[in-house]
Amino acid sequence: MDLFDKAYNFHEAEKVIELGLYPYFRVNEGAVDTTVIMNGRKTVMIGSNNYLGLTSHPEVKEAAIKAVEKYGTGCTGSRFLNGTIDLHVELEERLARFMKKEASLVFTTGFTTNLGVISTIVGKNDIVISDRTNHASILDGCRMALGKLLKFRHNDMDDLERILINIQDKKVGKLIVVDGVFSMEGDLADLKHIVPLAKKYGCRLMVDEAHSLGVLGRGGRGTCEEMGVLDKVDLVMGTFSKSFASLGGFIASEEKVVSFLKHNARTFM
Repeated sequence: MDLFDKAYNFHEAEKVIELGLYPYFRVNEGAVDTTVIMNGRKTVMIGSNNYLGLTSHPEVKEAAIKAVEKYGTGCTGSRFLNGTIDLHVELEERLARFMKKEASLVFTTGFTTNLGVISTIVGKNDIVISDRTNHASILDGCRMALGKLLKFRHNDMDDLERILINIQDKKVGKLIVVDGVFSMEGDLADLKHIVPLAKKYGCRLMVDEAHSLGVLGRGGRGTCEEMGVLDKVDLVMGTFSKSFASLGGFIASEEKVVSFLKHNARTFM
């Protein structure tokens, strides 16, 4: 059997393309704003994650231009060695203050943030409990972790508590992970019930605020702030590719936890 057989036998996309119904990889011929140019035609954009419209804001573009002029187009090395610049440090300090946490750490993408954080913080003797409809990056991070993965039905607090009750070994570390806003369903994590359950059963809690930063909460800090539990959540993840109009991701937590991730998360190195 040829390893590539699965690729040679993949015809689903071709069939949809032939029918003229293929919706993916549409090419934009300029900036993605409220309207875009596709095939020379101006169309309305209704699928963008540019929630605050900041990708085309003059001040944002000017700041990016000035950064390229001063620092060039790349860091030329890993953050772990020669790739950390003063902008990284300033950004992480300001993010920590904004998220009301002790420290933060910036990754290259939101996807690699979840991969790195979950696979690093969950060890081989630990358990990670995930909502079944969490983003793929969370699920992949759980699979990469050496610990045991348990899934509960979407936003089902009874099912979550059933799983927590059945964890017999009280000495294992436990992490509950949820999306603040579930990207496919569009609903919010039931944090007002998840937070007390996490406390009751001795779990740490991680919330992915990718789709809620800049949108929910009085200060735009996401679902945790919206529900008044930001100070009760141990790990808050965010991304720059939506409201923050850029690329990258970050995690905010206690200083000791961020230091541990900084020195151990493979997707950061």
